[in-house]
Amino acid sequence: MSINSRRVLITGARAPVTLHLCRILKEFGFVVFAADCISYAIAKSSNSVTKYFYTPSPKFNPNEWVNSLARIIKEYKIDILIPTCEETFYLSKYKSELSQYCDVFVDDLQHMTMLHHKETFIRFVEELGFKTPKTCLLTPETNQEVLSQYFLNQEIVAKKVFSRFSESVVFLKSISELKKSIEFNSSWIAQERIIGPQYCSYAICKEGRLLAHSIYRSEMTAGLGATLSFEYIKNDYIEDFTRKIVEKLSYTGQISFDFILNPDGVPIPIECNPRATSGLHLFDKQLGTVFSNEEQRQTLYPKQGVKEAIKLGVLLYGLKKCTTIKGIKRWLKIVFTFHDAVYKANDRKPVIYQFLSMFYLWKDSRVYKNKLLEQSTYDISWDGEDG
Repeated sequence: MSINSRRVLITGARAPVTLHLCRILKEFGFVVFAADCISYAIAKSSNSVTKYFYTPSPKFNPNEWVNSLARIIKEYKIDILIPTCEETFYLSKYKSELSQYCDVFVDDLQHMTMLHHKETFIRFVEELGFKTPKTCLLTPETNQEVLSQYFLNQEIVAKKVFSRFSESVVFLKSISELKKSIEFNSSWIAQERIIGPQYCSYAICKEGRLLAHSIYRSEMTAGLGATLSFEYIKNDYIEDFTRKIVEKLSYTGQISFDFILNPDGVPIPIECNPRATSGLHLFDKQLGTVFSNEEQRQTLYPKQGVKEAIKLGVLLYGLKKCTTIKGIKRWLKIVFTFHDAVYKANDRKPVIYQFLSMFYLWKDSRVYKNKLLEQSTYDISWDGEDG
């Protein structure tokens, strides 16, 4: 089959990173379809999308959701299905049902669960010989004596084992504060707090081969964890880490890792997101090769000097977090010198539509009494359901 006749269905169309993937694959020669369970997904407005499908929610109506995808795949003769947001986990669960109709670009749920669970991920990484933060699963049996073996006279980070955007992160001065703040029921971990700059990596893999890889510093964020500005950097340690993980698991799909640079300059892995993240913004249309039928032997990297930002997010969240003159100058530099990831000269509608999308997201957040970031994944979030 020629590349120009390949048809791709991309789910999670609400995210700017999904919009970017739609544009990349369209420019490369794919016929692009997009789907999501909200009516105001930003990729819906893009001229790179041949047709947009409004589906049931994978979280609240998983059977109806997977049946709707199957109908779309069969009717529109889809060749490859690519998830981008947290619907990735539900797609992994139903992979066997959908892979009879097309290629499903996601790994097995067993691997996905292990990687996304913040405690089992750390244990897996430890077994491979990498340095990790001291981490303790908070079960009903966890007592002061156990905690003292992990954390003595040091600051702690507590967070849910399944979460996103650092939404559940709690910073504590000592273990004495844990019992007052966190319920010990195996849904939380306590972790050594490492102070330092945070870095993120994003990779696309197939059967353990690292097809594409990008690294960027998490600098300007919405909340604690959702990065809004991206500048490509190289780091051999982080790339080696990623290669060993995906090779060990023979991993297929998209995968991302978060690191904190310790005082010795070593990137310490703190968590994994086995799905698409913003590192995808750093690639151009050449990324289409990794989803094509072409045999790829070398890892693809972003071009040096690439700087992207979700400008609306930077304007909404960035400035209020700048508490120093240096921080304000950095914010101004990002606003005026980074490329807006949503803007494209030959595809301008999403720049306007993002405001409408944000308005409806805000309205839904009021209805469900969620913060904006929580609402953005309310109907697709995955917390180990049947995993």
